Parts: sequence; structure tokens; C-alpha cells
Amino acid sequence: KKSDLIITDHKFIGKQQQISFTFKNNSYCFKTNLIGEIQIKNLLMAVLAASKTLPIKKIVDSLHKIKPIRGRLEQLGNLKNRSTIILDYAHSPESLKTCLLNIKNQFKLSDVSLVFGCGGERDKPKRQIMGKIANDLCDKIYLTDDNPRKEDPKKIRIQIKKKINKSKLFEIPSREKAITKAITDLSSGNILVIAGKGHENYQEYFTKKFFSDKKCILKNIKSKNKI
Repeated sequence: KKSDLIITDHKFIGKQQQISFTFKNNSYCFKTNLIGEIQIKNLLMAVLAASKTLPIKKIVDSLHKIKPIRGRLEQLGNLKNRSTIILDYAHSPESLKTCLLNIKNQFKLSDVSLVFGCGGERDKPKRQIMGKIANDLCDKIYLTDDNPRKEDPKKIRIQIKKKINKSKLFEIPSREKAITKAITDLSSGNILVIAGKGHENYQEYFTKKFFSDKKCILKNIKSKNKI
């Protein structure tokens, strides 16, 4: 209540968010293409920081231009069937849960599908936890490899899927094939989240090899739109 900046209204309009707020008792409103309420918090903290050196109206007039950080709740491409693909770096239980809850809150009427896996040689207890989060919050789950490193990727997937209902599970070791299948299956108006690697352009099986989720996604969007 004592803050200079107070949010007075927040709503989702299509794929956009509209925010009204007061700053030092003056009212402002803007729209943003950023996905997820969590990004509004980040954005308004940036507004407060910028307000120390810039006029608030100039800041607000620029907000519609703000783009997401690469691989962080980043919407990719435009699908003709009005479905949505979101790339995110979430690779821990907390980040995956936050990502999915934000998306489900914004797209309440859409089914949510997820492509994900877990890295090898890291934090093994999190695998079942992430499997349960995916199971609780997603309608379809495409379980694939992340960065297995020197660990057997099949064993990693076995640990993850212990908490996933078989009726919603597609296990596809190849990340490229998993992404392709998920995009092919994506129905009109629904959401696909591809999580775990975000901006990274490699995959690690003993050694690193080039692989970009983003390039794979854009290639498959192009193919889907032709069909």
C-alpha cells in the first residue's frame, strides 16, 4: 500500500497481457506479448529501476516492444491452427512447475502438452518429482533425452516416468523426433511447452553435439503450416 507503483488491473486478452497500474498516483496502462504473470513482476521491477533516470511515460510507451529472453517462456513461430509453442529453460522441479502454472493460468481453455527430460549425472531425486509435476499439470507428455552426459539415458527416463500416467505418455529418446511428434500432434488452440534446454544449441551424449530446440521447432512449424 505504501509503494510508488501499484497494479490496479491485470487481464489476459488473447495471447497478450494487459496491465493497469498507478505510479505516484498517476494511472498508466500497457499491453505486452510476454507470457506468464511472473514476467509482469520482472517487467514492473525494471520499470521501477528505469524510473530513477527516465520519465515514466517514456518507459510505459516502450513496454510493448519488450521481447522475452531467449528460451525463457519464449513463444516461437505462428501456427495456422492457432496453437502455441513455448520454449523454456526450466530444468528443475520449481522452474518447471512455475512455467506450467503460469501457462495454464493464461491459457485456461487449452490443453497443455510437454516435451522434456532430465540431465544425467545431476540431482537424481528431482527426476521423479519432475515426472509428477508433468503428470499433474499436462495433458500429454513427450518424454525424451535432455543431456544424458555419461549416464544411461534409458535409466534416466525410467526414473522420470515412474510418476507419469501411461495413458498420457509418449517416450521418444530422440529429442528431434520427440519435438517433431509433439508438433505434429498439436491440435488447434492448444499449447506445447518444450522445456529443459531453452537457448542451448547442443546436446551432450558423452560429448557435445550441435542441437537446437529452437531450430528444430521452427523447422517443424514450417512443415506443419504447409500441411
